Amino acid sequence: NDDGIEAPGFRLLVQALNAAGHNLVAFAPHANNSAAGMRINLGTPMELRKREDLNTEWGLDSSLGETRLFELEGTPCDTMIVALDGGLEHAVPGIHPRLVVSGVNLGPNMSQDSYHSGTMGAAREAGLYGMPAIASSFTSFDPEGMARSIEATVILVERAMKVLPKVAANAGRPHDAMD
Repeated sequence: NDDGIEAPGFRLLVQALNAAGHNLVAFAPHANNSAAGMRINLGTPMELRKREDLNTEWGLDSSLGETRLFELEGTPCDTMIVALDGGLEHAVPGIHPRLVVSGVNLGPNMSQDSYHSGTMGAAREAGLYGMPAIASSFTSFDPEGMARSIEATVILVERAMKVLPKVAANAGRPHDAMD
């Protein structure tokens, strides 16, 4: 999401998707990139780092679903470009994502605000790669009450997963969502 890898909405969504048994590979910005839209970095090195520390800190259960977290020193669109243009295959060989989930970020991304949102920009960028994507935002800038938005996002992810084609068994282990 555009709020960064350690943002409350991102953490809560990862925890909820893990608890629901989804395998996840997450590429997220290292810091807040709110209102980045579809901005990308050109000619600037962007370090990609594993964040295995968050699996323990967030209490993720690998017996329910495998979760791999990465942070990129870049924008939300940079994370999608890096992930979908070879970075995912390099970082986690054999993984073939079926769906991108961007969010849940603080603040309503409605009307013209959606053009400025980095969360929405990441989902649009995924779409440019032909990858189905969901962007999810909470209607407040206060994380109080965000659980309902997380719950609705998980329901939407699960409904989308029912209609998306399965990855062939010989194409590698499918992962359900990538944030």
